[in-house]
Amino acid sequence: MSSNPPTILCSVTFPTNAGFAWDAIERSYARMADLLATRGVRTMVAYPAIAEQPRTLSGSAAIPVQLDTELRTRRSRAAFAQFVRRENVKVVYLTDRALWSFWYRGLRQAGIEKIIVHDHTSGMRSGPTGLRAALKRLIVNFDGFPADVIVGVSDFVVARDIRASLIAQQRFRRVWNGIEPPSARGETRGVRSILGIPADIPVIGCACRATREKGVDVLFRAFARMAPVGGNDSHLVYIGDGPLFSDLNALRESLPCSDRIHMLGYRAGAADLLTDVTVCVVPSVWQEAFGLSVVEMMARQRPVIATRVGGIPEIIEDGSSGVLVTSGDVEELASALSSVCASPALQTSLGRVARERANNFFSSEQQVAAMIATFQDVFAN
Repeated sequence: MSSNPPTILCSVTFPTNAGFAWDAIERSYARMADLLATRGVRTMVAYPAIAEQPRTLSGSAAIPVQLDTELRTRRSRAAFAQFVRRENVKVVYLTDRALWSFWYRGLRQAGIEKIIVHDHTSGMRSGPTGLRAALKRLIVNFDGFPADVIVGVSDFVVARDIRASLIAQQRFRRVWNGIEPPSARGETRGVRSILGIPADIPVIGCACRATREKGVDVLFRAFARMAPVGGNDSHLVYIGDGPLFSDLNALRESLPCSDRIHMLGYRAGAADLLTDVTVCVVPSVWQEAFGLSVVEMMARQRPVIATRVGGIPEIIEDGSSGVLVTSGDVEELASALSSVCASPALQTSLGRVARERANNFFSSEQQVAAMIATFQDVFAN
């Protein structure tokens, strides 16, 4: 019998310090570890590789470990079972892993009392139909195969996963992502200051990966269709990098407004850099699981225009806490940009309501409390 305290093992699918949205996942584990430590529960975070200590866990009660949790080989399954017994692991909290697995029964035999899978993945999925659906439903719900609780980051993810996996609906929970309240900016300069753009010139901001799914090309084309606002031409600032960065730069150079499109590449703290923009745009063209960048700008009291995809409509109340447009529709986006940029009163109203909504529904405290609620019965005694 292990002499270690009762332990929860949180498992991620990426190496330490991977950046971007993964940092937010690790920070939620760090906050969870600090709360659980007051209850005598230890938290470990498993990484497939640790080249350097995870900055997101620094100063928290979370303990990073290197461990193969994919369980694809007999050796990895044996090593995992040994780890579970030695470290007194009672709960496994998996990030973006299989919602059901033949090997989950083995985890329970090793001493795991509850398996949680937290799904942050974007995109659409379809499930089988007819006889194949009936057969799959029997298999995936067989005793010991499905995760005990499946957490989706939005109602969209939960509905998609139920439809595609055919796992019983009662196993699913929705937990919206949360963020820490924006800190005081201090000496941080916004993009308007960095680029020397006067306060009376509208500035449109966007921060995301340079991939097809993010729809930055649609934003560039919509920006080119905008008419001058108040006699002044607007500026567009894009922060991000990725496989399509050179393609986006070529598109920018082909547009007549190329001198007013600023591509800054990857910048740490992008949300703070965009705090002084007139409006922020999230132009995704695929089904976003949630839309963390939307909440980050709402919390900073910035008006947000975003596409009506995936979980984003759960965040923005159209016309009240932001503006929703059809994904891929250049003309609709251009019209929304012109309307918001031309109305300081609308900017103020959207920003104020956005910050209130972000504070009320998308805080890190609410997220972590809901995550802990999925397994706290295991550590009740």
